Amino acid sequence: MTARHSLDLKIILSVLAAFALSMAFTWFLHNLLSERDAYALIDRTFRNVESEITDCVNERLVRQCMAARERLDEGHPDDTAALQDLARELRVTEISLADSKGDIVRSSVPEYLASPGKPAFNFAAAGGKAAQMMGLIDGQETEYCQPYRSSDVNNAWRKFVGVWRPSGGFVEIGCDGEALRGLARASIVDLFRNWRVGGTGGIVVTTGSGLVLSDYTDPNREGTQWREPDNSFYWKRMDIESFPTYVMIPKASAAVQRDVLVGATATLNGAALVFVALLVGIVISSFVRQQIRAQAAKELKMAKDIQLAALPNVFPPFPDETRFDIWASMETAKEVGGDFYDFYFTGQDRVLFLVADVSGKGVPAAMFMMRAKTLIKSIAQTGKPLVQVFEEANDALCEGNSSNMFVTVWAGEINTRTGRVTYVNAGHNPPVVRHGGTVEYLKSRPSLVLGAMSGVHYRVGELQLEPGDTIYLYTDGITEQPNASGELYGEERLLNTFAASTDQRDAVLGAVLADMRRYAADVEQADDCTQLMIRYRGEPDVVFYEYAPTMEDLAKATSDLCAALEPVPEKIRNQMLVAADEIFANVVRHSGATKWSLTVERTHYPDCVRLIITDDGKAFDPLSHRDPDTTLCAEDRGVGGLGILIVKKTMSPVTYRRRNGMNVLTMGKNYGD
Repeated sequence: MTARHSLDLKIILSVLAAFALSMAFTWFLHNLLSERDAYALIDRTFRNVESEITDCVNERLVRQCMAARERLDEGHPDDTAALQDLARELRVTEISLADSKGDIVRSSVPEYLASPGKPAFNFAAAGGKAAQMMGLIDGQETEYCQPYRSSDVNNAWRKFVGVWRPSGGFVEIGCDGEALRGLARASIVDLFRNWRVGGTGGIVVTTGSGLVLSDYTDPNREGTQWREPDNSFYWKRMDIESFPTYVMIPKASAAVQRDVLVGATATLNGAALVFVALLVGIVISSFVRQQIRAQAAKELKMAKDIQLAALPNVFPPFPDETRFDIWASMETAKEVGGDFYDFYFTGQDRVLFLVADVSGKGVPAAMFMMRAKTLIKSIAQTGKPLVQVFEEANDALCEGNSSNMFVTVWAGEINTRTGRVTYVNAGHNPPVVRHGGTVEYLKSRPSLVLGAMSGVHYRVGELQLEPGDTIYLYTDGITEQPNASGELYGEERLLNTFAASTDQRDAVLGAVLADMRRYAADVEQADDCTQLMIRYRGEPDVVFYEYAPTMEDLAKATSDLCAALEPVPEKIRNQMLVAADEIFANVVRHSGATKWSLTVERTHYPDCVRLIITDDGKAFDPLSHRDPDTTLCAEDRGVGGLGILIVKKTMSPVTYRRRNGMNVLTMGKNYGD
């Protein structure tokens, strides 16, 4: 071999070795980067997860504490044994009553009470988080939720929630981890079952013993023992309101991105050995731009998924609520938007609802939107007046607002018992109100937008809704949608479309969007289109009857129901009488009950009837049994089941639950839609 050939071989081998080392280093680097990005995404997700779980648990425990207060105000005994029974009934760990000085005067936990040589537990003297409960006494707050932590009294882990009593002092409940998980379990399961992280990852929530409550990969795994995966990047948090929570991203997802990057880099490096430096520079430049666009598209999709997941999107949101209906929708013009809507209970009989529009577009607007939504909700759910909620949220949004972004908001808080609405308009479009036979805009002088200037005082308005009235909120993406001639859709056309549309279910929202799209024709949607409509239905008409399990009372129950259904259309009345007669007969003849009762609820706008039948007999879920095969003759299909089938076919919805040792069967019939 000549010296030249030897040199050429050495050069080729050196180039190949350098190329191989370069590829090995590239693979190693991208592997580290993909893992780092996965854990960074997991860390960001946990911030939202923790907020959502805390909000969900706090809302559930406040309702439970209000239930305890209601029972005690109705005259429930408040000695230690009775409070222990009430705690078990409400599925909480402990219940205590404090007087106006902060002393615990009644409790299901004897060690909190005064005894010879030891004073009663006093919240003001306790300091720390316990002392903050005193805000319920001096009128600063009506509700207060402590974090899940170790108790200073007995070192047991508890989450305490308190609500003020109109008669003085407050009621406090405490829940250990098992009670927390039992009360909030259903809400947590629904909250995270379809929450995706990075497109292919998700969230798993378990019990303290490791049983899966919510699994994003397979609902069939819920209830099984959790197994730590060996093919995913994941992070576990144990301190989120006692719910062990995992955020996971499959390693395969990160590996695909890594392999694509490595392969593309190898191609470019190979080309660099062949082509001139200029051509290599052009190729590399093109590749970088492509990667930036792909990464930007991926991040925008991720932002959109997070944004949509943060909005309530299950309708009806409160299935047991009969005093109002609420619907909402959002159609973004780009990958992510700045609009949002929200609604939630701020008290036992108060619901806050709002629509908002952030200035600007894209990811900055979406981030500002998430911040504004979280701020308003966190302040509103403390029970503060609506005007104070706006003032505090505005001051918080102004802090560090170097981008000078702002958000317009129209928010109302309705008393679901009276129909009274208090509202604040921070620079937003006026809503449409359907009141009786009239449809018109609710004109009021708007206040300044949120986030523009701190220290602003907001005006509050009031509106009295009658049963059947509706309020329709929207963003300017609808009224400012242009057609091919550049003419805007406008407020007058929106008002006419709303007036002409039916007020049943969510037909209004669909009618407005359909008409706007017909008007725009082939013109692209210019802005986000967000809508929310709330309809006040008023208090239902309720009658209650209680019976003994005798044939005489069975006949009396049928007669009572016939009288209660007198205002109902004959066809509906006959269907309900047939279905109820089947249930009545089963209770009297087969349940083994010592007592049973019937509650008849008639709600309006739209009209519907709901029957609630309870008995203290043996547990029996009639809906769990297989329906008989009606295609067979009577001799072949066996005895039983046909009556329940008739109930399920003629009534909707039909639900069963076992509660406090009682069978509770609910069946309804809508006839106003």
